[in-house]
Order: sequence, then structure tokens, then C-alpha cells
Amino acid sequence: MTLQYQWQLADELPTDVKAGTDVYVSLALFAYSTIVTLVYLHIRKPVFHQVAYGIEIFVVLVRSTMHQIEIRKSNLRAYAEMQQLFGLGVAAFGVAFALWNIDNIYCNNLRAIRNALPMFLAPFFQLHAYWHIGTAIGCYASIVYQQYLRLVMLGTMDNYRLRKAAFIVPYIDRVRKDE
Repeated sequence: MTLQYQWQLADELPTDVKAGTDVYVSLALFAYSTIVTLVYLHIRKPVFHQVAYGIEIFVVLVRSTMHQIEIRKSNLRAYAEMQQLFGLGVAAFGVAFALWNIDNIYCNNLRAIRNALPMFLAPFFQLHAYWHIGTAIGCYASIVYQQYLRLVMLGTMDNYRLRKAAFIVPYIDRVRKDE
């Protein structure tokens, strides 16, 4: 590990806070995030945080899937659009989580590879950086998903559409009168 402990905490703990606020979070999931944070502050074992974060994301995925099963029964358009957001979030978090673990396990090897390569190629082996990019994309997709889920649950989804900026970045937009 290359960061000092306090900076490692600043790097990792926000992921617990974000995951703990997903899918109309239950008090139990929020409590879990809090307990993980307190235990991690005490035991200082990064593997504990990795496993705890993986469990937390798994719970969020299961709850999201349960919501989608209910929505599929009543609104196929909403279901299809939520599947896009869900897929983006799962893919981004999954790839980021894999890269994060590869970086943690093979840190010394990756550092040696970076040192042996020309400087302009070294960033391709900074897997921790890709972890941040992937989790940022996953968090953004999760936030848009939560907004969309809220609109569906309130019954106001027909007033909004899921759109994409530059054909990639999803966002929710109010339906224009001419549509």
C-alpha cells in the first residue's frame, strides 16, 4: 500500500457512505456502513474493508433487482430504462472492484512494470486510478437510477425521460410539451 493510513481512509471510506445510501436504504444497511467504518478505524486491515464493501454492494444489487422485478410487472418502459442504468452501474463497479483488488494484490509487480515502461505508458498500469474512475461512473449511474426509481414509485415517471448526453452519459429530463 502506498498511502499513509489516514489518507487511505479518506480514499476508501466514502465508498461505504455512498453504498450505504442506495436503494431507499434501510436503517440496517446504514448501520452496517457505520459499523464497517468504526471497525476499520480500529483494525486497520484493508482486506476487511474490501470484503465489507463487496458485501455492501452485493446487498444493494439484490435490493435493486427486487425493485426491478416489481417494476417489470407494471411498466416495461421504466423497466427497460432502469436495466440500462443498472447495467452501467454494475459494469462500472464490477470492473473497478476487480482492478482495485488486482492493484492491491499485485502492487509491487505493477510498480515494477510501470518503472520499466516508458513514462507515457505507465498510467495504463495505475489500476487504482481506474478504480476511482469506475466507482465514479458507478456512483453516478446509481444516483440516476435512484432518481428514476423515485419517479416510478411516485407514479410521475411519465413526465420524465431517460436521455443520454453525447450518447453516453445518462440523465433524467422532463418531457417537453412537444413530445
